[in-house]
Amino acid sequence: MVQPWQIVASREAFHNRWLHVTLDTVRLPDGQLYEYTTIRRDKVGVAAVVFNPQGQMLLEQEYRLPVGEVIYQLPGGLADPGEDYAQCIRRELQEETGLVAGEMRYLGSFWNNPASSNSTSVVYLCRDVQPGGSTNHDTAEFVTWDWYDLEWVKARVLDGTIRERVVICALAYLWLSGEIV
Repeated sequence: MVQPWQIVASREAFHNRWLHVTLDTVRLPDGQLYEYTTIRRDKVGVAAVVFNPQGQMLLEQEYRLPVGEVIYQLPGGLADPGEDYAQCIRRELQEETGLVAGEMRYLGSFWNNPASSNSTSVVYLCRDVQPGGSTNHDTAEFVTWDWYDLEWVKARVLDGTIRERVVICALAYLWLSGEIV
């Protein structure tokens, strides 16, 4: 049976407004000591899967420095501690696209990369958006967006064009909930 590790000591190696990195000395189940690096996030990631009345999905494009590419992604961001996730998604959707969300439904949550981080993301479905909000991008946020046919989105996941975890998890939740086939 797999046993949990025991944290013997922990020290912060780095901290900024987005994340902090800890170096944890742990005792493994066999008794050995091991140093483990963990990226910790105090904020939960939020994302909206938005469909228009024609059944098209909203995808953003944004350059992401760590992978050196312009990627497809869902609108979203980070919730402040204690902030309602649906409200945070409404705010992020408006700030990034100018669209105002109507009814939203929770789809699910997932760990972003539990091998190196404690960060979590939640995904909501929104089929009811209206234009009318004003955008307000962060300093390093240069985002465009458009509507895409769902078959195109699925094909881009299959051919590797879309590799972003939130989009892929959102499609899985939509499929599991019966929203798409």
